[in-house]
Amino acid sequence: MESDRASQVPFVGDDFGEDDAALFDAFVVPSYLSLFAAAARPLLLVGEAGRVVHLGCRTGYPDAQWLEDMPSTTGVGVDSVQSFLSIASSRLGSMNMRYVLGNPARTGLDPQTFSHALSFHPTRNAKGRIALFAEMGRLLYPGGQALISLPFGDSFQEVLDLLAEYALKHDDAEIEAAFESVPLHRGTPHQLMEELKSAGLSDVGIDIREEQIPFESGRAFVEDPAVRLLILPLVAAWLGRTSLPDEARDYLARAIDKYWSDTAFELKVQIAAVSARR
Repeated sequence: MESDRASQVPFVGDDFGEDDAALFDAFVVPSYLSLFAAAARPLLLVGEAGRVVHLGCRTGYPDAQWLEDMPSTTGVGVDSVQSFLSIASSRLGSMNMRYVLGNPARTGLDPQTFSHALSFHPTRNAKGRIALFAEMGRLLYPGGQALISLPFGDSFQEVLDLLAEYALKHDDAEIEAAFESVPLHRGTPHQLMEELKSAGLSDVGIDIREEQIPFESGRAFVEDPAVRLLILPLVAAWLGRTSLPDEARDYLARAIDKYWSDTAFELKVQIAAVSARR
């Protein structure tokens, strides 16, 4: 079943192709991923001589910017796509960071050896999120900080509403039934706290901010690199799928043009920036 296949791709990037890295770095990082780093940055506990692990590091953003504020700190980035790591490694410069190919939830790195564990927009469903938190708890030494930012709450509600309309009009019973699982995968503050606690993490703080991302048309929305690589696959995973049907994507484009004909379509994303201690 589609839902069974979706459960095998819980992490953002697990199904990225080698050709997606340059597009991701050039467009997705500045337009979208930067929002998640900006939300988390005020929660970062800055110190000297730390050791950072970045799980799901992709092209290495924002490692260079953050390590500048943490003298004598070293780090390891882990990602599952080599082409992303190649871009990250190409801009190391004097930064004391290395990038390795691996599963962000099963890194094989030594336990309790890091002061900070970071991840931005990392997982596609509750299963992946729980696995990520568990690995962070394993890697951090006592007192270390886990810092995560992720879509949350009412994120992408406009898209979900349109997909519900699509499912009703096209008698797609599988998508209709899958809406019951969306709250579990999007998460609530209480749910995140319980998942972190189960991973051995405590002193949890959650900051929530809301962003509005404008798009000029429905076609501009579905063809946007951040939407194509991150947002729609995430929404599909919330619905228990690895991807949305082409018919559903086309419906989104047409419906956006219909309902937002007199104004720009603005997509709401609620970002939860989460800090916890080992």
